[in-house]
Amino acid sequence: TPLREKLHSPITSPGVPPMARLPFVERANIPEELQYVWDRNTTDGALPNIFRTMANNPILWRAYLRLGNALWTHSGLDVATRELAILRTAILHHSLYEWHQHVHIGRRAGLSDGRILALHHWRASDAFTGPERALLEYVDALAASDHPSDEAHTALAEEALPVEAVGATPAFVADIEIVDLLSRVFGIGRRSEANGVLAG
Repeated sequence: TPLREKLHSPITSPGVPPMARLPFVERANIPEELQYVWDRNTTDGALPNIFRTMANNPILWRAYLRLGNALWTHSGLDVATRELAILRTAILHHSLYEWHQHVHIGRRAGLSDGRILALHHWRASDAFTGPERALLEYVDALAASDHPSDEAHTALAEEALPVEAVGATPAFVADIEIVDLLSRVFGIGRRSEANGVLAG
């Protein structure tokens, strides 16, 4: 269906196969004392390719995951709200890799396909609450400037979001931007500014 096609846009252009610049690590390639990191981060036995690439340096991979887990777990946002922010960040950065990964995570967190797609034009949608709209406005402001306006910051703080969320939002948005950068550098995912699915 058109809805499913939009949610599952290909990571690469038709006829252009993905080509990773670093090898995908297997569990057996990781030192035994670090294999628990692999085990804790698989879903249905599979590890995302971005992690399999980062695992070429397993010590740094573990350190990165610890940072990411802290940001995600202690951001002050529930999982569904966090995923709204992440998916909006993927749209703004035309990150097909992040979009693909977090559509699945968002669905598991209870986001409907309609709400996910509404993120493309959230200002014109009635699918979001006041706090969610303030958060999305702040995410947009972070993408537009490294110093969001006082108005955007104040709106976020006034919408009864936990103070942890106000402080952590720039950090976990930056974390998504890092993953987007790594996916493109490693050749795992490719930006697509021509694809209307990710038009901001």
